[in-house]
Amino acid sequence: MNTGERYVVLGVAPVRREWFRVVGRWANEATLPIEFIRCISTDELFSRLESGRPFSAALIDAGAVGVDRDLFDVANSVGCTPIVIDHGLVARDWAELGARVVLPDAFSASELAATLAESAQPIRRSDTLTPPPPPVAEPSEATGRIVAVTGVGGQGASLLSMALAQGMSTRADHGRVLLADLALRSAQAMMHDARDVVPGLTECIEAHRLGVPDTLEATQAIHRLPDRGYDLLLGLRHERDWMTIPGRALDATFQTFTKTYGCVVADVNGDFDGEEETGSTGIDDRNRLARTAVRQADVVVAVGTPTARGIHQLVRTIVALAEAGVDLGRVMPVVNRAPRRPRARASLTSAIADLVASRVPGAEHIPNAIHLPERSAIEDVLRDGAPLPAAIVDPLTSATSAMLEHAGENCDVAVASMSEEPVPVLAGSLGVWSDDD
Repeated sequence: MNTGERYVVLGVAPVRREWFRVVGRWANEATLPIEFIRCISTDELFSRLESGRPFSAALIDAGAVGVDRDLFDVANSVGCTPIVIDHGLVARDWAELGARVVLPDAFSASELAATLAESAQPIRRSDTLTPPPPPVAEPSEATGRIVAVTGVGGQGASLLSMALAQGMSTRADHGRVLLADLALRSAQAMMHDARDVVPGLTECIEAHRLGVPDTLEATQAIHRLPDRGYDLLLGLRHERDWMTIPGRALDATFQTFTKTYGCVVADVNGDFDGEEETGSTGIDDRNRLARTAVRQADVVVAVGTPTARGIHQLVRTIVALAEAGVDLGRVMPVVNRAPRRPRARASLTSAIADLVASRVPGAEHIPNAIHLPERSAIEDVLRDGAPLPAAIVDPLTSATSAMLEHAGENCDVAVASMSEEPVPVLAGSLGVWSDDD
C-alpha cells in the first residue's frame, strides 16, 4: 500500500459486540491503516453506501438486524467488499447471500489486515472506487418457463391468467404449473374462494431474504388445487405491502419457482415505470413485482378489450412493456370479449399492430392478436369453482405454447402461422348473419 493510502471501513454490529470495540481501538491507535466508520444500524449502512463516497470494505456482524441479500448487493455494486463477522450463532450460506469474506469474531489485527489487503481496495482522499466486474453467472438449474399476464384493471388479465394456468396444466410437456398472484391489488384469493390468505407471496419472499430454502420449504406458501390441476401462490394482503419486498429476495424467489415448476403463470399489474423513467426509487420499488415478472418472462400476455378505450389501453400496455426493456417479439396481444365476426377481429388486429408500430420503432412485426369470445356465465363458473370454458382456455393455451416453443426464434411468425393456417370449420360454428350485418 502506497504512502497516504488507507482503508475506509464501515462497520455495523449489535450493542457491545467485542470485535466492534476492538477494531475501533486499532483504528484510533493506528495499529492498522484504516479509517473505521461505525454505523448504528443497517439503515445507516445503506445510506452511507449510497452516498457516493468510496469505501473499501464493510464489516457486518452476522447478528445485526436487517442483514440480507440487498445489503450485500448494494455493497458489492459500489465496490465495497462485504465482510461478515460470524460468531457461529446464525447458520447461513453467507457466500450465497453475497458476502465476499467470512471472518470469525475472534480475529486478530493481522488477520484483518491480510483480509483487507487481499479483497479490498485502499483509498486516497481524492480516490473514487470503480465497482468490480460482475461475477460470471454459474449455470442455473432452473428449467421452468415464465408467462406474465398483464393489463389495465378491468380488462380480464386475472381471469385469463387462471385460464392459462388451467390450460397449461393439461399439457404434459409443461410439467407442474404455478399460478402466482403478483398484482398489487391481488384478486386470485377472491377468484379461487380461498378461505385462508396466509401464507402467500410475502411469506414466500421472506423465506428467500436470508437464504435459499430447499424446494419443500419454499413451497409451504403454495396452495395445492388438485381439482384445477395447478398450484396457487396468493398475493399481497394489502396493496401497500409492496414496501416489504426486497429486490434480491424477489429474484431468488423466481429462481426457486423455475426450479420447482415447469411453467409459472404470473398475474401482474400493467404499470412498469421505474427509476430510469421517473427518477423515483419509490415508484421503482412499487412496480418491482411487475417489472421483474415481465423482464424474466419468456412470454408476456397483454390483455385488452375490443372497445375504443380497451384497445387504447392495450396499446399503451404494449408500449410500456417496450419502454421497460421487454422484447416485443415475446409479447402476445389478447383481445378479451372479442366480437365473433372475422372481419371485426381482423380490423382490431390491424389497428393494434398499426398503433403499436406508430409508437415503437421497429415494432412492425409484433405477434398477431389472439381473440377470445365473450362468455356470459363466467361469474357462475367462478362461484361454483368449475373449470373455465374451453372456448377461452384452448386458444390462449395453444398460442402461448406456440410462442414458448419458438422462444428465441421468430415468435411472431409462429403465432401468425398458427392463427392464419386454414382449418376445417363445422357447419353452424360461426353463428348466423343478421339483417344488420
